[in-house]
Amino acid sequence: MGWAKSFFDPPIRAWAGWWLFAGLLTAVLLVILSPYLGWATFGIFLYYVARPITRQVRQQGVSSTSAAALTVGLFIVPLVALLLALTAYVVWQVATLEPTDIESVLEVLFPDIDLEELPASPDAIYALTDGFRTGPTVESALLWLSGFIGTFVSQLYNALLTILFVFFLLRDEQSIKDWVNENILEGRPNLIEYIQTVDQGLKSIYFGYTLTLLAITVFAAIIYHTLNLIAPSGLAIPHPMLLAIATGLTSVIPLVGRNLLYGAVIVYLSALAFRSDPTLLWFPGLFFLVMNLAFDNIIRIYVRPSLSGRLFPIGLVMFAYLLGPPIFGWYGIFLGPFVMVVVVQFLRYRLPFLLHPNS
Repeated sequence: MGWAKSFFDPPIRAWAGWWLFAGLLTAVLLVILSPYLGWATFGIFLYYVARPITRQVRQQGVSSTSAAALTVGLFIVPLVALLLALTAYVVWQVATLEPTDIESVLEVLFPDIDLEELPASPDAIYALTDGFRTGPTVESALLWLSGFIGTFVSQLYNALLTILFVFFLLRDEQSIKDWVNENILEGRPNLIEYIQTVDQGLKSIYFGYTLTLLAITVFAAIIYHTLNLIAPSGLAIPHPMLLAIATGLTSVIPLVGRNLLYGAVIVYLSALAFRSDPTLLWFPGLFFLVMNLAFDNIIRIYVRPSLSGRLFPIGLVMFAYLLGPPIFGWYGIFLGPFVMVVVVQFLRYRLPFLLHPNS
């Protein structure tokens, strides 16, 4: 029973008590801060995007506070404003979609389809998916959209908190790093190496892949709206902003992602041209040339090499982005890659050591 006696020694009891207190504090913090998990993850993403800029400014002799303030004011705030405006516009576009929009596309792509047999009401759609009672319905989707729009203004406060969070991370990153090294890591090389690999992985993902997707989305939106300015009457690209979002998202699918999207748009525009005036086929041809030759080459030659990281297989990155939002919600596009980096770097650098400690 020596172990029992040693457990009840005052130093052991004090040690166990402090660890219990630490566990309770952690639980309280998790409960309090859990509603802000999405914004905190978004803040970490912004930190990794802005960190190279802040470090470049500091190398010019600017103080940490001034460098962080300049980065936040000139880069982070415009980026967040762009993302919020983009999100609001997409929500508005989705909310204004009507069944006639979808029916017109189906009529062009499939002239012989009987639209009367397609579900056109929430009840009909729910009946069609009766086997998936736990899944979302059209009514629940519209309710979510209205709730999102109603709370959008209040989320601006969360955006302000996120910007402040990023500012302090950028300003105090060296102090935070020194404190962690001295008080937590305490010179443990294996743990330090793992944290450094995670840091490199997050830099590769956040500054690389995610920023690449945003760049593709913005460039695609500009091109789609520009093409619509010269499009013949009745032959415009439908919902260019939503299509630009889809272009960015499909970029995570290797080789064929954007090509499938381009192909669908070309087929749709070509069918419209055939039905109205075959001489208008020049517009689908122009779309093909601009997107497949000009746009894709710019992305491949200039955007991806300067932004995208090379640390992870594209398949893993694809699943991280595609599975993140369904699992975690809107912030899954940032949290999904974060979880992927932590897990993959552990499997690469620590699991082999745990399995073969003497090798």
